Amino acid sequence: MQTIEIQTTQNVTIEYPVASVGDRAIAGLIDQLIMIGYLIAIIFMYMWILNMTEGSALHFPVAYFVILFLPLFFYQLLCETFLNGQSFGKKMMKMRVVKLDGTQATVGSYFLRWILAPIDIYFTYGSVGVITMVINGKGQRLGDLAAHTTVVKLKTEAKLDDTILKATPANYDVRFPEANLLNDKDISIVKEVLDMNYKKPDIVVYTNILNKTKVAIENKMNVHSDLHPLTFLDTILKDYNHILSR
Repeated sequence: MQTIEIQTTQNVTIEYPVASVGDRAIAGLIDQLIMIGYLIAIIFMYMWILNMTEGSALHFPVAYFVILFLPLFFYQLLCETFLNGQSFGKKMMKMRVVKLDGTQATVGSYFLRWILAPIDIYFTYGSVGVITMVINGKGQRLGDLAAHTTVVKLKTEAKLDDTILKATPANYDVRFPEANLLNDKDISIVKEVLDMNYKKPDIVVYTNILNKTKVAIENKMNVHSDLHPLTFLDTILKDYNHILSR
């Protein structure tokens, strides 16, 4: 599976699986079916109104039709903006739009993806989008290149080991109470960095990641520790969970 490395705002590089062309095509098909279903619903509603009003609805104000069709026109933009980078098709396929620099995608990012979709997908039957994704190697179509985004796969199931949870005994002694200054996003990064250790990474690269993560967490907690980065991060993970469970 093709992957991409995204540097978070804490200067930590995290690896994500890139959504395949096939997955994105299926998600797009699901979205098209949803929009077709909406269109059919509008048509049936109009026919029902015609029947109820004995044809007088033929003079239904054009503005009403425009309003009814707006959700179809802005479907992708509205979904990605209000569903955190996902359309209903992407949700079903476990995918999400993310920024390459690790920051939260903005409305501007989603707008660039949406405005260039006709060139990528509709006017060229998807050929431009597919060719661009294959060539750049990061799963980016033209809209993604303009918005500095890509589409990644999310984990299909969540196990305890996949979350930020880490069981601690009732008599656990918290070493860094300042861990309460962190949030779930910080701890998620700590957890991902620790999990890299089980994937047998390049020792030089992984050491650099550990050191950067340790410094970032120390700065946020306003502490300094002589513990080895791996031990320090594992301790922080336990401390945070124990404090959270109180």
